[in-house]
Amino acid sequence: MDVIEPNPTEGYYRVRTQVGEEGWLWGRNLTFGQFVGPAVASLTGMYAIKNASCPPVGKHKKNGVLTKYSTTSDGGMRNMAKRHIPAAGTPVTLEMSDFERLQTSTNTKFGNAATTKKHFSGDRSDLHGIATLSGTASEGDLVQLAAYIIEVRPQGPESVNCAGQDGTDSHISVGGPKTTEWRSVVVEMIPQFSPGHGWNAATLRRLRTKKMQVLVVGGLTYDNEHYVNKESSNPKHAQPKRMSLWEIHPITQFYVCRASTCDPQNLSEWMTLAAWAKANPK
Repeated sequence: MDVIEPNPTEGYYRVRTQVGEEGWLWGRNLTFGQFVGPAVASLTGMYAIKNASCPPVGKHKKNGVLTKYSTTSDGGMRNMAKRHIPAAGTPVTLEMSDFERLQTSTNTKFGNAATTKKHFSGDRSDLHGIATLSGTASEGDLVQLAAYIIEVRPQGPESVNCAGQDGTDSHISVGGPKTTEWRSVVVEMIPQFSPGHGWNAATLRRLRTKKMQVLVVGGLTYDNEHYVNKESSNPKHAQPKRMSLWEIHPITQFYVCRASTCDPQNLSEWMTLAAWAKANPK
């Protein structure tokens, strides 16, 4: 099962089973999957682990052998960021324009991400305090975004999932009701954190077809493995279409609007993805 809130309440942890049932368990009866490395001292949450053989740093092929990344390497730190479950709290609400501003700020700091890849060594603290439209945000923050699903694609084997040992991520492009994929933001479900019912491509595609507004909650992450690819007139081969490398990855909560539009600050207007999937099986 998955721990929904990593911080206990009077010794009890809120948990969710693989079929979407939620409840509380006494902490002394639980064994947690967790990974701690020197490069992640600033991250206060937990790491999603499915199989002990696939740590959050991930694995890549080296001389034909699947090898664990170093905790201070660019690839290892990026994978840890993608597997990091933010500490429980109130998510910071971001809008599409905030993701665009985050990318503009990052371009100013590291160079144009449409043409330049920034590699990190030792830590990723340079991704803290990045300017948004209304303040700053940092990698690892718990954030939320109200948007519409534009595209859903299963990812292929990646190092973050140890070349597919854990399964694969679900790549979801989201944006405004009339946004094209070129101007989208990427949010991703990961195989190490899946509450179960409804967390699948078929359900997400039904939401896309019905043009339902969704609320995506999870960790803010910068995917410096790629380039920004937002110009339809000048597409970048083998690069995901998107206007920002800032993502919500991993997704830890997913809601569906009960009406035509909903307020992200008022959860009573939303229903969980699992509840929507059960009420709308086809």
